[in-house]
Amino acid sequence: MTARKPDVHIMIDALLSQNRLPRAVQDKAAKLILKLKNDPGANGINFESIEGARDRHMKSARIDQGHRAIVYDRGGALIVLWMDKHDDAYRWARDRIIGVNPLTASVQVTDMSLVEASPAGPAPETVENPRFADYSDANLIAVGVPEALLPAIRAIRTDEELEANKPGIPADAYDALICLAAGYSVEETLEELERTMASNISTDDFAAALKTPESQRSFWFIEDDQELQKVLEEPLEFWRIFLHPSQRKLVNWQWNGPVLVRGGAGTGKTVVAMHRARYSASRLITAKDALGKVLFTTFTSNLAADVKANLINLCSQEEIDRIEVMHLDGWVTDFLRRQGYQREILYGDDPRQTDAWDAAFRAHGKDIGLSLEFLRDEWRQVVQANGISDMSGYLRVQRTGRGTSIDRKTKEKVWAVFAAYRARLDEEELSEPEDAYRHAREILQAKPALLPYRAIVVDEAQDLGPEAFRLIAGIAPKADGTAAPDSLFIVGDAHQRIYGRRASMSKCGINVRGRSRKLRICYRTSDEIRRFAEAIIQGVTVDDLDDSTDDLKGYRSLFHGPRPDIVITSSPEAEISALVEWIERCKADGIEESEICVLARTNDLVKAAADGLKALGFKVNLLARKKADDRAKSGLRLGTMHRAKGLEFAAIAIVDINDGVVPPRWLVDAAPDAAIRRQVIEAEKALLHVSATRAKKRLFVATSDRPSDLLGSPVGGARARAGGCMMPDVFTDLSMADSASLQRARREKGIPIRCSNGPRIWFVFSDNELHLRHAPLMIEAPSKLAGCPILAKAGNAS
Repeated sequence: MTARKPDVHIMIDALLSQNRLPRAVQDKAAKLILKLKNDPGANGINFESIEGARDRHMKSARIDQGHRAIVYDRGGALIVLWMDKHDDAYRWARDRIIGVNPLTASVQVTDMSLVEASPAGPAPETVENPRFADYSDANLIAVGVPEALLPAIRAIRTDEELEANKPGIPADAYDALICLAAGYSVEETLEELERTMASNISTDDFAAALKTPESQRSFWFIEDDQELQKVLEEPLEFWRIFLHPSQRKLVNWQWNGPVLVRGGAGTGKTVVAMHRARYSASRLITAKDALGKVLFTTFTSNLAADVKANLINLCSQEEIDRIEVMHLDGWVTDFLRRQGYQREILYGDDPRQTDAWDAAFRAHGKDIGLSLEFLRDEWRQVVQANGISDMSGYLRVQRTGRGTSIDRKTKEKVWAVFAAYRARLDEEELSEPEDAYRHAREILQAKPALLPYRAIVVDEAQDLGPEAFRLIAGIAPKADGTAAPDSLFIVGDAHQRIYGRRASMSKCGINVRGRSRKLRICYRTSDEIRRFAEAIIQGVTVDDLDDSTDDLKGYRSLFHGPRPDIVITSSPEAEISALVEWIERCKADGIEESEICVLARTNDLVKAAADGLKALGFKVNLLARKKADDRAKSGLRLGTMHRAKGLEFAAIAIVDINDGVVPPRWLVDAAPDAAIRRQVIEAEKALLHVSATRAKKRLFVATSDRPSDLLGSPVGGARARAGGCMMPDVFTDLSMADSASLQRARREKGIPIRCSNGPRIWFVFSDNELHLRHAPLMIEAPSKLAGCPILAKAGNAS
C-alpha cells in the first residue's frame, strides 16, 4: 500500500525570506518547493535534523551549497517555514517551537529566545510600567498568547518593544496584543478578531489545525501547481493567499441578504471584495451554472481597471471568465445601448450642459435671489438624489442638510428653472447619469430576466449616490421580491468620500440590517501615517452609508514606521529639491523607484512635478486613466490625488499642498452658502486623507508656498490633536525666514527646524532659544555652522 503524500504548506515568513534571497537562489528555492509539493521523497531532497533545535520536528532542506530551507515535518504535513543562508537558517530554527493553541486550534510559531531575553525580577522604578500589566495571564492566554511566551510578553513596556518582538510572536497572538495595546477589552479583542473556541480539534491533530481560519492567516496550503508557480515567480502580493480570519469569514460566509463591510483605509476592504468575487465565481463553477456571472462594480473607471488587473492575478482563468468588472457609468452606458437607448449620457463637465443651465437661468432665475451655482447644487443634491420628476414632488421633499432655506413660493420659481433645464436636455436628447440610472432601472423592472448576474460586488460604495444604489438594488438577483441570499456584497468607508455623493442604502431598497460588519485593523499603513491621516479628517461627521453615523474608534495599524515628513518651502525649486532628497532617502532604505509615487491635486501640477524630476534624471511613469499601473516598469510613479484612489505604494509624496490649491480657491469661492462650502472643504480633507493612506511605509507632504489650512499652522504646523495624536515633525525651509516666522517657530515647543541652504543640522526652538538637538551627518568643522542663515537671526544658540 502506497503511503499517503503529506500536505505541503508555506508559512508567510518563508515567502518573505525567499524574497530577500539573490534572484538565482530564489529560483532554486522555488524549484525545491515545487519538488516538495509533488514528491517530497524524491532524490536530491536531503532532509537533515538541526542540532540543538528545541523542536525535534525541525528539519533543513538544501537549496544550494550555501542556502537552506527550514521545513517542519509533523502529523502528515510539511511546512516550509524559512529560507536563508545556511548558518542563519539554522540559527532561526533552533529557538523556535511550533504548537497548536488549545483554545483557538491555531498553529503557532514561537521564538523561545524572547523568554530568555526578558529581564528577571522587578523592573527599576524609573522604567515604564509593563505594557500589559492590566491584563491577567488568563486574559492573555484567552486572546491566543502561548503560555510559554507569557514571561516575554510581561517584560514588554512600550509599543516599540512590542513591534521589535513581532518576528518571534505568533501572528494571531500579535494581532491580539495590538488590540489590547490600543485599549480594547479582552471581549472586544475576541470579537474584533473573530476568535472562536475550537474545542472540536485536538492539539495532537496537527494537519487539521493547519486548516483552521486562524492558521490560514499564516500558512498557505498548496493545492494547485499553477497557483504555486505564480506565487513563487511573480512579485510578492500576500493579499492573494493570506487573509486575516476576520476577512476570510466575510469572504466565505453564506449571507441571507445584502451585506455591508465598512472600515478605515488599509483595512483590506477591496481585498475582501475581490476574494468575495472569486468565491462567488467558484461557487458558480461548482454548481455548473453555465450562464451565471458575478458583477464587480465601483464608481470610477480607474479603480475598475486596477481591480480587474488584480483579479487576473488572483483568479484562475475559469474564475476570471465568470467575473465582469466595470465601473457603474460604463455598465449603464453599455446596457442602455443594447436596449436601443437613443439619448447621449453626459459624464463630467460638458459645455452643452452648461449652456442649458445658462439659458434656463437667464429665462427664469434672475429674480429668485439665488445663484446659478446654488441652483445646480440643489438640482443634484435634492432633485436628482430623490428622483423627483415634477413640481409637486419638489414642493413635498425635505431638504435636510441644505444650508439655505427656501419657502414654497420660491420653490415654485426654482422649479421653473429646473423645468426649463430639463426641457433643453430633452430637446437635445441628452441625459445626466442619474437619468440613465433611472431609465436602466425602469427597463429592468419591466424585464427582470435580462441579466445573468448571480451576485454583485460593489467597491468604494461611499462615492455612489441614491440613484446608483437604486439601480444596484435593481440589478441584484431577487428572491420573493427582495435581494436574494449571497446576491449583494458592498464595501465602503464614508471617511474616504471624495465626490460629495451621499445616500442611505435602506432608503434605496438595500437592507443590510444585521449584516453590517466593520474592519478596524489597518494592514497597509504604518501607525504614524495612519494617525497623521486620521488627524486630517478629525471633527468631520460621516454616515455609515445608511441612516447612522460612523467613526474610526479602535482603528489601529499593525506596525510602526518613520513619522511623515512635512516640508514647507518658499518656492517650487526648493520643494523639488526637498522631494529629491526624500526620494534618495527612500531608495537608500531599499525602496524601489517603482514603489514611490508622487501625487498632486491637478494634472498641471502633476506635469510640473514630472518635468522637474525628469530634468534631474529620474525616469517617471504617469498613472494613466482607465489603465492599471504596471509595476514591472521601472521609474517613479506620478498622478493626481484622485487617480491614486485604490492604489498603494511603499512611499507616497504629496506635493503643492498650498493655500488655494487644496482646496482649490475657485471651488471654495464658488460655494453659494456655508453648508456647501463646508461640504467642499470636507471633501478635500477626505481627498488628502485618502492620498496619505496610499502610503505603506513613508509619507512626504510638501508645499511650495503658504501651506493649506488642512495641514495646520504655516510654520511649526505640528501640534497636538485630540486623543493625544501628535502631528509629525515639520521641517521648514527657513532660508527665507523673517522675524515673525521665527517668533512663530519659537512658540512651537520642540519642533525640529532644518536649514535648507546650510549644513544639514537639526535644531529645536525651546524657551525662546535655538538648541542643537542632533546632527545626522558628522560636522567636520564648527566653522561650517556659519553657512546656516538662521543662526544670524536666532541670536542666542547653544
